[in-house]
Amino acid sequence: RIVDVNPAGLPDSVNKATLCVRGHFAHDFLNSPQRLVSPLGRKKGQQATDELIPLAWDEALGTISKRLLEIKSENGPQSIAFLGSSKCTNEENYLFGKIARVIIGTNNIDNGGYIFGQPLMKVLDEKTAGGYRLNRLADLEKAEAILVLGADPNHSVPVVSYYLKKAAQKGIPLILVDPRKTELAAFASIWLAVKPQSDLELINGLAALLHEQKAYDSSFVDQYTEGFSLFRYGLSSLDMDRISRVTNLDSAAINKTASLLKQKKIAIVIGHGIIQQKNALHTLGAILNLSLMTGSLGSPGAGLFILARENNQPGAMDMGTAPDLLPGRQPLDDEAARKKWEKNWKTSISPDPGLNLVRIIEAAEKGSLKALYIMGENPLRALPESERVKKALGKLEFLVVQDILNNETAQIADVVLPGAAISEKQGSITNLEGRIQTFQPVVSPPGKARPDWEILDLLAAELSANDPYGSLEKIRAEIRQLVPAYESLNGHDHGWIKPTGDKALFKAQGAEELISFYPVVSSADDPDDKNYPFTAIIGSLRYQLGSGTRTHASDRIQEFDLAGQLEISLPDSANLKVQDDDTVTVTSKSGSVTRKIRIEKSLGAGQLFVPTGYNGNDAMNLLALSDITKPGSAGWKTTRVKIEKT
Repeated sequence: RIVDVNPAGLPDSVNKATLCVRGHFAHDFLNSPQRLVSPLGRKKGQQATDELIPLAWDEALGTISKRLLEIKSENGPQSIAFLGSSKCTNEENYLFGKIARVIIGTNNIDNGGYIFGQPLMKVLDEKTAGGYRLNRLADLEKAEAILVLGADPNHSVPVVSYYLKKAAQKGIPLILVDPRKTELAAFASIWLAVKPQSDLELINGLAALLHEQKAYDSSFVDQYTEGFSLFRYGLSSLDMDRISRVTNLDSAAINKTASLLKQKKIAIVIGHGIIQQKNALHTLGAILNLSLMTGSLGSPGAGLFILARENNQPGAMDMGTAPDLLPGRQPLDDEAARKKWEKNWKTSISPDPGLNLVRIIEAAEKGSLKALYIMGENPLRALPESERVKKALGKLEFLVVQDILNNETAQIADVVLPGAAISEKQGSITNLEGRIQTFQPVVSPPGKARPDWEILDLLAAELSANDPYGSLEKIRAEIRQLVPAYESLNGHDHGWIKPTGDKALFKAQGAEELISFYPVVSSADDPDDKNYPFTAIIGSLRYQLGSGTRTHASDRIQEFDLAGQLEISLPDSANLKVQDDDTVTVTSKSGSVTRKIRIEKSLGAGQLFVPTGYNGNDAMNLLALSDITKPGSAGWKTTRVKIEKT
């Protein structure tokens, strides 16, 4: 039984002597009454409203194997989908993807990183061949300037905040871009209270000013990039007065920011305020342009630092747990890559992308998807429009949930398998620096629960009649052999992903490919909506992690949490005649939440902040269940709402 958690304090560890509130205190969820301790299932003919009953492991795995193979035979492999986990290990996600693609024969596989915009990293992966991922957090202290965009690391990824504060204390200019005055503002050289969803215009404007002042690295541009002429032409068409109006920033603040960045290699810290917003793809492209024109990408202490919300968000993508990626983040439509995996896996793989998470829900809704296997995710709590998601999952012929907690999604499943937490198994995860962290169990899983890789190994053998791997090391050996970036994966020490791209910037010997600039794109003005006059910003607080599935199961977190009050601006509170601790109902076109409020003086008029993770994660019901990878998606960061005192 785990009773305390502290940082290792090792000199080469990323955490040093720091650990977030959740890491220090929320570990009691491991001993929660919600822990799954035995396989569960429903007897044939039972309805989903009936109680799940304990099953023996052989019966549970046999039932899953039988039903999946029956559904595949009757409806084809595309009637089955798999949802992997950004919380499970590299080895588990690799094996999960192999079951989907080799045994079932489908590319319908995704992971929970979708919720945090992970698929949108594709633009950076393609442009840089993954080279942008090789920055160490400690190098932030070597930066010449730091630009923090849509990130509140004090709450979301506290270890990043630790390095940012140390850098600022050394005198490194720190520019904070966020509609909210976060705790990091006290350390910032300037805080830009940008209008929500207007970051794209600001980044383009800063690039235009730096270009106008000839404050770009011409040597870097000539040696490592292409398309600069077209890029500079796009900048010339920008209207700085419009940018000032759209961002709600005066020109003096924008000019001051450009001066702070002038002739500097910039560390750009990107949070989910960027990745989950409308126009995220174009905004990431604009950020890449800024890092290229300043010669920041690939420079020590500079480049792109993408914050990951889950412990293995990067690793799950590296293992190919995505509808359009193979392990190593190799594109599914890359014929050479596909043939390599077909040869090694002794199978054929379709070049057509499978269903992503939202499209999985839509397919279940339409009835074309018959079965879904979920490992380590709780979409019923994590996604927008939870009632719609519940109805869609209820239409499935067969739903399997493999998890450590008896969560909302597990409660409607046909078969539930009890997995093991990180502290109860061995494996590896990959952090946002590209550091591969291996670990060993310190306690045993409760009851009859098993490590997830072991469950998958046994299920794969049941499905295919092949011998199981039998050990984690055999799975690792296969990953090392077939995924060159992971050649340092072992069970003895920490390694780093290896750059394997073909860009000259990241692979000097023999590589000649250049990184192309992203087209300069401007966003359309958002029209006012008199029926929904406020903009709700959806975000997280330090006490809740993700959807709150795990932290909600922690008694220690519940003891001193603030219950997720909404933040409302001072002018709006006066107009609405509300004060601290009053209760209001916030309503969008998709749903509503009712919470107590807290007046935040620094928040701009017309804006409010709605924390996620509380009340069943009802904040997500303000958002529409739209595919964030599609052009024109409204994103999952802001929405128009109305506020009523209750």
